[in-house]
Amino acid sequence: MTSLKNDAAASMTGHGALPVARVGAPLPIRQKRPGYAALAVVLIVGLAALGAYFYSQAGKKVPVVVVTTRVPVGHTIERSDLSTVQIAGNVTAIGGANLDSVVGQTAVVELLPNTLLQRAMVTSAPALTSSAAQVGVAVSPGQIPADGLNPGDMVQVLQLPVKNNASSSAATPAPSMLADSATVYSSTNDPSRSGGTLLTLVVPKSAAGAVAVASNAGLIALILVGR
Repeated sequence: MTSLKNDAAASMTGHGALPVARVGAPLPIRQKRPGYAALAVVLIVGLAALGAYFYSQAGKKVPVVVVTTRVPVGHTIERSDLSTVQIAGNVTAIGGANLDSVVGQTAVVELLPNTLLQRAMVTSAPALTSSAAQVGVAVSPGQIPADGLNPGDMVQVLQLPVKNNASSSAATPAPSMLADSATVYSSTNDPSRSGGTLLTLVVPKSAAGAVAVASNAGLIALILVGR
């Protein structure tokens, strides 16, 4: 038995022996720095709060004034022409709380439905200046452009000469200019005659009487010069 134990011990010290761990110097222990850990926590919390703020701002909606009906140039804005809508993000428009401040003002551009209203689109100046007047005219086909006239169109107003049926060879007088610059305020079909149109024009006050007389005689023509 003793010989067997010695042989086993000898075999353990030979090439087949199990490796023996060496006990050396202890590994250095990394020092903890609580300041860096606290800074990391602060940065994480701060970035999370900043992200939450931008997310909430991006989804935040504010009421603004929107146009609901078509308002031609020069027309007075009524309460029924406006409403409010909730819009998210940065927009340039009149705030919904200021809607009443727009009522009664004049449109300086044509306002279309679903347009966000801006201050530059309206003015507190009256629709008519002291040197202008509104006059109604009735025209037949051929006295205005074939595609009609719309509110805001700029026109020249001409008085047509009276037709001379006595002699067809006589030269036809040239039409005379009644208003070099007038604005169409409104336009509608004339229910009294087929194809006729009723217009309200804004003309210089000095020409209003002559325009009304020419219209009454059926001797008026309008030339579109700007739209």
